[in-house]
Amino acid sequence: MSQQELPLDGIKIVDLTHVFAGPTCTRILGDLGADVIRFESPGRLDVTRNLIITENDGLDHPWHRASYFVIRNANKREMMIDLAKPEGIEIVKKLIAGADVVAESFTPRVMENFGLGYQSVKAIKPDIIMISLSGYGQNGTMRDFGAYGMGLEPASGISSITGYRDGPPMRSGLSFTDPYSGFIGAGAVLTALAYRRRTGKGQYIDLSEQEAAIPVMGAALMEYQMNQRLRPRTGNRSDWAAPQGCYRCAGDDRWVVISCANDAEFDRLAGAMGHADWLSDARFATVLARHKHHDELDTAITEWTSQRDHYAVMHTLQAAGVKAAAVLNGKEALLDPQFTARKQFDVVEQPMLGKRLLQKHVAARFTRFDTGPRRHAPMLGEHNDEVLKELGYSEDEIAALQAGGAIGNTPTLPVPAQFISMALKLPYEKYVEAGILQAMEPDYREQLGIAGG
Repeated sequence: MSQQELPLDGIKIVDLTHVFAGPTCTRILGDLGADVIRFESPGRLDVTRNLIITENDGLDHPWHRASYFVIRNANKREMMIDLAKPEGIEIVKKLIAGADVVAESFTPRVMENFGLGYQSVKAIKPDIIMISLSGYGQNGTMRDFGAYGMGLEPASGISSITGYRDGPPMRSGLSFTDPYSGFIGAGAVLTALAYRRRTGKGQYIDLSEQEAAIPVMGAALMEYQMNQRLRPRTGNRSDWAAPQGCYRCAGDDRWVVISCANDAEFDRLAGAMGHADWLSDARFATVLARHKHHDELDTAITEWTSQRDHYAVMHTLQAAGVKAAAVLNGKEALLDPQFTARKQFDVVEQPMLGKRLLQKHVAARFTRFDTGPRRHAPMLGEHNDEVLKELGYSEDEIAALQAGGAIGNTPTLPVPAQFISMALKLPYEKYVEAGILQAMEPDYREQLGIAGG
């Protein structure tokens, strides 16, 4: 545990978020030093506790072994409270009375139904800052629609410009708007904290995750507003750079991205690839000519890259002054020398999992403090007693809350936990056969340097 001073030391956050965007927001605030207390209900766990079960060996307690949850919830404490019970709501209200921020990511009606809408929360703590991360915002015709990143990406317009030329719209391959909204939300909370420090006033933050992604569409929006043109899908190509593309390299599913923005860069590309003849070829003489003959150029470039390792291509072209980057898969990112040198991944001792690599959520490096994890992602209700005692509850009162089901540390699911474990024991070997996973590597702990944990 680090004893260093962090920017948000002393800031307390009541975290009612779940899944991806909200937990990303509060993970960042926790990394910056805030005391984040998150909540789950015995009858309704965060759905990410069921995703990507580590080493998937069928043991009980799969909810403590879910990688998706662990990544986004380090640096937090957790209470398991039944908010359907008055005693549960009372605990949350007592926590709000001593908190600086309330974060939630339900559809708009839910917090009001709990009696925890902004006006109610403000009545408890007048200078509270409350942020609601919802799919479409707190008003408008779609306010009550539930939303996840896989739907918000097309709803924000991003999918309309993602895809190959003359092909259908495509998603980015991840729920882009989820982490992006989390980053935007963290920035909004920091802004409100700075405002409160100057004015003494709290406020409510209404963050629509659909709207948060709109700036990513800026060029397409401007193109229609200024020229009445709808931006077409162009795949890996560019309006102004040529050649630009993702080119196959030697090996299985290895690729490199190359982009030449001007004639000088193209000259250096031709030299690095040993193709001085391209410089006197009228088809490639200008960027407009290269655009016109892009397919021919792509074929010639691929003939060169396909004989070489993707890292080698990147190093050769970068040394020649050409923009190039190897396309890294998950394993390569974890083992990448640059990430290793920058210590991008922290080693965390996670209960029931042992040592695991955890990526930083605050990418910037500060000279005065380190934002790495100070505590593992919490177990279900791990900090019930600790937090209740901080609120002044006695041992007998805590025992009564436990006996009455207002708090707990095990799920009260409609089927036995063993059945859940069996259902979540995904046949990863079958995924390899189907091509969903590239490989299973038994020695992965040794490769990652976390063996023995």
